[in-house]
Amino acid sequence: MKRGLLSIGSSIIFFLLLVACGDNDEVENPPQNNPDDNQQQAEENNNNTTNDTEANTDTGYPFTTFDLEADFQDTNDTLDVDYENEQDDQMEASYQDKSQDIDLNGDAAMEELDSIFSSFDFDENTSDEEILNTVTQAFNIPEEAQNVELDIQFSNGTEKEYRK
Repeated sequence: MKRGLLSIGSSIIFFLLLVACGDNDEVENPPQNNPDDNQQQAEENNNNTTNDTEANTDTGYPFTTFDLEADFQDTNDTLDVDYENEQDDQMEASYQDKSQDIDLNGDAAMEELDSIFSSFDFDENTSDEEILNTVTQAFNIPEEAQNVELDIQFSNGTEKEYRK
């Protein structure tokens, strides 16, 4: 009897720890395109003769994953941005900026990141330097930042790494 109660108690504690330590970056309410974006997306889809499926059709961003890390002000990971829009309609986002006391996950992160991501007009053919300049300006990363690392998977599946 004692052994059974101990086993049940241990199982409950394990389950509670597992739930409490879960990663809650999932976005419940992804941003929607504005009408101009919808029209542009429709035109791009009409011009596209391949059968590529794009996971970002709800956002209009040129990428499906975006991972940015930057060290500055003598602090590791001062800036850490993670965004994933998976093909199974799962979207995850997190946005941490220690220099501005920002620590957002899920919908709150996506709300903040949407205005930044919507301003990006680059694609996989844009020069590395231009992409890094655009991203560092958008996130206010100082020029003296160390170890700026950006990993992007574009809508067509191309994965690129950028380092500064």
